[in-house]
Amino acid sequence: MATPVANRKTVRRRRTPGDRANRACTHCKEKRMKCDEQIPSCANCVRSHLVCLVEDPDTKKLRPRNYLEILEARLASLEQRDAQHTSPNASISSPPDLPSSTDSTHSHSVLLSGTEESPAGGLPIRVGLLDFRTTQVEPHYLGSSSSFAFAHLINPSLRGALNNKPFGPLHTSEKAESAPLPCLLPEYHIATMLSNAYFENIHPQYPFLHEPTFRRYEALLLHSSPEFNDPTQASIPLFFLNMVYAVGARIIPGYEGLSEQLYSSAQLYPEVLSADNVEAIQAILCYAIYSLRSQKGPSLWKLSGFALRQCIELGYHRSMKCDPSKRDVLHIELGKRVFWVAQGLDVTFALRLGRPLGIQLNEIDAELPLEVDDSLISTSGIASSSRLLSDGGPTSMSNAIHVIRLRQIWAKIHTLVYSGTKLQDTDNETYRASVMQLRQDLEQWISNIPQFPSRQGQTLSIFSTKAWYELNYNGSILMLYRPQLAEDKKTPDQIFIDCMEAASYICREYRRQYIGTDVKPTWSSLHFLFLAGLTYLHCLWSSPAASRSVRQIEVNKTCNDCTMVLVVIAEMWKGAAPYRDIFETLASHTVSMIVNRSMSSNLPEGPALADPLDREAVTGWISDIQFDDMGMQDIFDDMLAGFVNDFGPYSNITQFQA
Repeated sequence: MATPVANRKTVRRRRTPGDRANRACTHCKEKRMKCDEQIPSCANCVRSHLVCLVEDPDTKKLRPRNYLEILEARLASLEQRDAQHTSPNASISSPPDLPSSTDSTHSHSVLLSGTEESPAGGLPIRVGLLDFRTTQVEPHYLGSSSSFAFAHLINPSLRGALNNKPFGPLHTSEKAESAPLPCLLPEYHIATMLSNAYFENIHPQYPFLHEPTFRRYEALLLHSSPEFNDPTQASIPLFFLNMVYAVGARIIPGYEGLSEQLYSSAQLYPEVLSADNVEAIQAILCYAIYSLRSQKGPSLWKLSGFALRQCIELGYHRSMKCDPSKRDVLHIELGKRVFWVAQGLDVTFALRLGRPLGIQLNEIDAELPLEVDDSLISTSGIASSSRLLSDGGPTSMSNAIHVIRLRQIWAKIHTLVYSGTKLQDTDNETYRASVMQLRQDLEQWISNIPQFPSRQGQTLSIFSTKAWYELNYNGSILMLYRPQLAEDKKTPDQIFIDCMEAASYICREYRRQYIGTDVKPTWSSLHFLFLAGLTYLHCLWSSPAASRSVRQIEVNKTCNDCTMVLVVIAEMWKGAAPYRDIFETLASHTVSMIVNRSMSSNLPEGPALADPLDREAVTGWISDIQFDDMGMQDIFDDMLAGFVNDFGPYSNITQFQA
C-alpha cells in the first residue's frame, strides 16, 4: 500500500560543489556578482578593467582563465625551437640571459664588509647604495661623479651632526616574492589606451620604436589574424605588444598590477633577443624603459651597455654615408635611433655611478635621426623631406633630437670633470675655461628648445614641457660645478649662488609637477630632488655670499617645497621615508642657522644638529636607508657624509670595486 504523501519523510540532498564554483573569477566572488565565465575575461572584469583570474582548486593559485591554452601554445613554440636547434642546419643562437639586479645580491655583505666597522665610513656606504637603486644595479664601484664622492665635500660645519653610533650590518633581507603570472593581452580598447599612453609620454623621449609598425601589430590583434596562431611568427609582435602595454600601464594610475603581469607575459617570447639585429636592440631598450619606471627589473647599467655594444657591433655608431650595405630607409633610421637612445642611457648611468662611458664622443660620427614623423617613414622611403624647425611645427622627433644634444653635453662633462684616475684640479685656468665653454653650451641648448607637440590624452609625463627642459638644465649646472663646491677650494661665490638657485628651482618645480597631478614620481626623480635639496643646504652653509643673497622666507619656501614632495613620495613608497626625515631635520637646522645669521654677522661654527636627540633620530633614519629599500645615486652618499662626523679618506671608495 502506498505511503501517504503527508507521512513521507522529506529527504534533503546536500548539493555537491562542482566545477561551476571554481570557474567564477575571484573578482566576482569578492563582489558577490554573477560571473558569466566568458573566456578570456568575464564581462564584469572587462567593465572594471581587471585581469580575470580564477583560483586553481588544487594549488589555490590564481591563474588566467585560459592558462592551459597559454601553456600549450608556449610548449608548442618551445618544441618547434628545439627541433630547429637539433636540426643539422640550425643556426639560431639561444637568447642571452638578461642582466639582473639580483645577480650578485649574495655578495653585498662581502663587498662592503671591510667598511662596516668604521662609523666614519659607514654612512657614505649606506647612502651610496641609493645610487644603485635608481639604476637597478648591484653595488660595486662608485666613481668621482657619484654622490658617494660628493658626500666628502659637504660643509664641515654640519659634521658632528650624528653621533658615532656603530652601524648595523649592511646586508638586507630580501623577502622572496613570486613573479606575477602571465596574462592575456588586454581587450582592444584597454590595449590602445595603454599604447597611446606610451607613445604620447615615453616615445617622444626614447623613440627607438617605429609607431606605424607597432600599430600594425595592434591591428593584427584586433582582427585576430592567423599570424598570431603561429608561435614562430607571433613571438616578435607579441613581445613588443606586451612590453609597450606593460610600460604604458606603469604610468597610468591604477594599472600597476596589470603592468607586472604583462611584463611577465613578455618573458614568454625571448626569441627576439636571439638575433643580432635592430629588433634585438629594441627589445633590450624595452627592458631598460620598463626598469626606469619600475622598482624592480634588470640592471639599467648592464642593459644600456649591452644595447650600446650591440649597436657598435652592427656599426650604428658610424656614419651611414659609408655604409656599403643596401639597407632601406626605415632600417637606417631605426639604426640611428636605437644607437642614440642607448648612448644617452649609457651617459646617464655612467654619470650616476661614476663609471666610464661605453663609447667616447670622438669615436662617434653617426648622424642624428631625421626630424621626420614616424608616419612618413617606411621601407620604401620618406614621404616628406627632413626640414628645419623654423619651417614648421614640431615633429615626433623634434624633442628627442634636442635630448640627444643634451646627452652629448653630458658626455663632454663626464670626460672633462669626472674621467681619469685622479680628480681634476678645479683651480687650473685651462680647466675653468673648459667648464665655462660647457656652461655656454648649456645656455645655447636651453635657449633653442623646440616647440612642444600638442597632447591628445592625459599628461602622464613632464617630458616635452618647458619644465622638463628647465629641470634638466638646472640639474646639468649642478653636475658641472659639483666638484668645485668643496669648502677648501677657491671657488667663486657666483658658482655657489648659481648652484643654490639651480637647486631651489628644482625643489620648487618638483612641487608643481608632482603634487596634485597624475604624473608619477620614479626612484630617479626622488634621487634628483633629494640631491638638489642637499646641494641647496650645502651652499647655504659653505658660502656666506650665497647665504646673504637669499631671504629667510625664500629658504623656508624652498625647504618646504622639497619636504612636501618627499612626504608625498614617502606615502607611496616606504623606502623613501628616511630621505624625507633626514632632509626635514637638516632643513630645520639650516633655517635656524639663517635666523641666527640675521642676529649675528658671523655664521655659526657649531654643528647643525646639536641636540643629541636629533643626532640619534637622524642616525636611525640613515640606518634605515638600505639597498633593497631605495639604493640611490652616489651623490646622496657624498652629500650626507658631510652631515656626520669625519669620514674616512676618499680612497675608501675603492672598496666598492668589483
